[in-house]
Amino acid sequence: MQKELKIALKAARAGAKVVLKNFGKSKDSRVKGNSKGLVTTTDLAAEKVILEVLSAESGYEIMSEESRNRQKNNNGPVWVVDPLDGTNNFARSLPFFAVSVGLMDGNESLVGVIIDVVGKKEYYAVKGGGAFCNGEKIVHPTFDTSYIPMLFLNHGYAETDRAKFKKLAGLLASDFNILKLGTTALELCYIASGAVDGFICSGDELWDFAAGIVIAQEAGCIFTDWQGNPWDGTHSHLLIARPEIYENLTEIIGNLQ
Repeated sequence: MQKELKIALKAARAGAKVVLKNFGKSKDSRVKGNSKGLVTTTDLAAEKVILEVLSAESGYEIMSEESRNRQKNNNGPVWVVDPLDGTNNFARSLPFFAVSVGLMDGNESLVGVIIDVVGKKEYYAVKGGGAFCNGEKIVHPTFDTSYIPMLFLNHGYAETDRAKFKKLAGLLASDFNILKLGTTALELCYIASGAVDGFICSGDELWDFAAGIVIAQEAGCIFTDWQGNPWDGTHSHLLIARPEIYENLTEIIGNLQ
């Protein structure tokens, strides 16, 4: 997968260049489709250059958030792209957004590249090869029990997902510090680095987390559904956490799935 990693890095860097150039200048955001999410011309421009790289250098099919191209069959690896994860933040000039390029085969994340555009950090991983940030291997820090564990909680736009978010927050707020940045890709990088201890979501799309899964796993995190079962690809009840708190979280939230 080293060849695929190089392709993913090249594609993500091309997209990040477009995004950085336009940061703070976006005045053209609009609501897309029937959802309440935003899209800007920067999303589309970044997607264009990313897809050009992937199409030119790889024969794998591509699934991307804005064009939503889908694979013709379920056989073999598929590039999964989010050209600008955190568009709502980007449109409001908040510096929390990322470019995400992942390679998945079925339910398995094989390659992940996430670029923190403003922070100038490149997170990447290949399954079985460790996780890295700006060329240095990510070493998960020792779990510090003197701090209250921190969790990212996330949800989609559907009312059912928002309702689950409310229940999760009620169950977890007493024992955990709860955060939400509005960019799943960056949140998973912070989980991988050990800055935050766990991530729980309901309603995210595949392109939100395809690259981040392998980065978090290769850094030492556990990835399952809320009940502790391997993720089967049919839903977005995702739990990604460091081992020290993982089992406790499944006990608390398993019945909500």
